[in-house]
Amino acid sequence: MSIGWLKDNKRGFRRRAFLRGGAGTVLSLPIFESLIPRESRALAALDMPRRLITYYVPNGHNMASWRPTTAGKTYTLTPNLMPLAAMQADFMVVTGLNNQPAVPDVVGDHAAGTSASFTAVHALKSTTMLKLGVSLDQIAAAQFGKLTRVPSIQLGMEDGKLVGGCDSGYGCAYSNSISWSTPTTAMPKIIKPQVAFDLLFMGGTAGAPVSQADVLKRKAYRQSVLDFVIGGTKSLATKLGRSDGRKLDEFLTGVQEVEREVNSATVMPVSCKPTAVSDVPAGQWDKLAQVFADIMVLAMQCDVTRVFSFMFANAVTGRTYPALGATRGHHDISHHGNIQANLDLLTKISTFEVQQLAYLMTKMKAVPEGNNDMLYNSTLVFTSDVSDGNRHNHDDMPVLVAGHGGGMLNTGQHIVYPNANKTKHGNMLTSALRTVGAMDLVGDGDNVLPEMLNI
Repeated sequence: MSIGWLKDNKRGFRRRAFLRGGAGTVLSLPIFESLIPRESRALAALDMPRRLITYYVPNGHNMASWRPTTAGKTYTLTPNLMPLAAMQADFMVVTGLNNQPAVPDVVGDHAAGTSASFTAVHALKSTTMLKLGVSLDQIAAAQFGKLTRVPSIQLGMEDGKLVGGCDSGYGCAYSNSISWSTPTTAMPKIIKPQVAFDLLFMGGTAGAPVSQADVLKRKAYRQSVLDFVIGGTKSLATKLGRSDGRKLDEFLTGVQEVEREVNSATVMPVSCKPTAVSDVPAGQWDKLAQVFADIMVLAMQCDVTRVFSFMFANAVTGRTYPALGATRGHHDISHHGNIQANLDLLTKISTFEVQQLAYLMTKMKAVPEGNNDMLYNSTLVFTSDVSDGNRHNHDDMPVLVAGHGGGMLNTGQHIVYPNANKTKHGNMLTSALRTVGAMDLVGDGDNVLPEMLNI
C-alpha cells in the first residue's frame, strides 16, 4: 500500500495523489489544495485538466421541437431542450451547420452520417474496405492522451460488429463506431459498465487491460477497488485540511456508489440491423446511461482519462421505448412522414436523450475544480447522424456544445448560420478541439467559428 504523486514537470509542485494497492490497482485521487504548496495554488487553479466528450444520438430529431426559434443570448428553449433549463448558461445550441461529407454515395445516409459526425470526412462506401478519417476525440487523445493512464475510452449502449455490411453497402464500422484512431481503424466501444469500470480503475491500460484473473480475484473475494487502497486513504486523510477531508470522503463514497451500480447494471445487445428490442425492461436505458455518466465523471475526477466518446445507440437503431409509448423502433419512428403522432413520439425520444445528457452535465457541474467546476473545464459535443430522419438531410445539423472549455466557449446562446452559407460542421469540430489545446483541423474544417469562442 503506498501513496504516489503526479508532479507538474514544468513547475515541480505536487498536483495529484494516487493510491497504489494490490493486484495492480491504481486509484487516482482528486486535486487537494491542502497538499499543494501555498505559492503554487493559484497556478494550479488556472491549470485544471481539460476534458473532451463526444456524445452521439441516432436518427436525428423532430427539428421543430429541437431548433430554437430565436437566436442570441436571450433565446427560448424548445421542448427537447427543456431538461437543460437549469444549465442554459452552460451550453450553446448551434444550428445551420452543413456536414457535406456525411452525404452518402446515393444511399446510406445513416452510416455516412454517423461516420462523419465527429470526423467530418466522407466514408468510402464498401463493406470490405474502410477509409474515413481521424475523429475529434482521437485527435485530442493523440495530443494529450499520454498525460493520463488511459488515453481515451469509447462507451456505448448497444452492441454492434465492426465488420461486414450494415447500411446500404456501407461497412458496419461506419454505423457502430464514432471514434476513429486512423482512417482505417474504428475504435470498438465498451457496452458493459463493469468492463469499463475495471479498465479504468483496476490498473489496466488501453493497450493492456487488467487481466481477467485479477477481475475474477476481486470478485471472488468481494473486494472493491477501495479495499485494496483503504490503508492509503487513512494515511492520506491525516495530511488533509477539513475541506479536503470532506472532499476525500465524498470521493470515496462516489466510488462505492458507482461500483455498486455497475455490478447491478445489465445491457441487452442488439444487432446492427434494425431489430426490435422490446424485451428491454422499461426504464433500463436511462439507468444504463446514468451509470455510464457516473463512470465518466469518476474517471475525470480521478484523471484516469480526459477523452470520452459515447454512443447512445447505433445508427439505424431498432430500439423501442415502451415507457415513452414508443413500441415501434426508433428508426421507424424517425421516418415520420409528417404524421403528428410520429413527430410527437420522436420529440419524446429526443427529450429522453437530452434528459440523460442533463444528468451527465449536472454530475459534472457538481464537482468543484479550482475556482470553477468540472463542467467548466470540459467540452462536450452532442450531435446526430442526420438532422431530420424523414428527409435524411445533413444540413442544419442538430448540435449542442456544452461546458465552458476552461473559459474558451461562448456559452449561453443559440448561434444560427444561414443554410445558404454552407457553414462547415467540421469548423464546429475544429472549434471544439481548440478548447483542449489542439491546433489541428478536423475533417473538412478549415477554420474555427469565432462566434463559438471567446477569442
